[in-house]
Amino acid sequence: MAKVVFIIANNGFQDKEFWIPYKILSAQWHQCDVASWKWGYCIGVFWLEQQNSLKLDELKVDTYDLLIFVWGWWAERQYYHDETYLNLAKQAKAVAAICIAPYILSESWIFEWKEVTWWDDWEKTQITQIEKSWAIFKYEDVVQDWKFITANGPESATKFARKIVDFLK
Repeated sequence: MAKVVFIIANNGFQDKEFWIPYKILSAQWHQCDVASWKWGYCIGVFWLEQQNSLKLDELKVDTYDLLIFVWGWWAERQYYHDETYLNLAKQAKAVAAICIAPYILSESWIFEWKEVTWWDDWEKTQITQIEKSWAIFKYEDVVQDWKFITANGPESATKFARKIVDFLK
């Protein structure tokens, strides 16, 4: 089976965007690790606690089939403009990102000329920013383009997980 790593914020990651894919992938016998900026328990926006197994700076990207970037209230504050976070995406064999995580990753230019979806504030703030990195926005729940899987938010978490399962087959 595949080896994947979820990259979450230490405080305020989105519970559904993490837990639903984590459970579905684990049930399919995929090895699921969790990484964040520092050691310890990570706290979700709805108080889910998840112990990480790695710090971002310890992550050996080439040992994973897929990196899954999960959003949350503090993910943007913790990872926006963060070179370590962006470099992980650049080095990954494949990337899955949900909600605002594609927006954060747009600075890495990995989505150049790729179709992607993500959460937007309905004022096109994130759409405008990510299109500056030459990504092609699609108004869909989940989009896969080559080795990139993106989803627009917590209500798409199950579809997102199923798309990842299909990709890993």
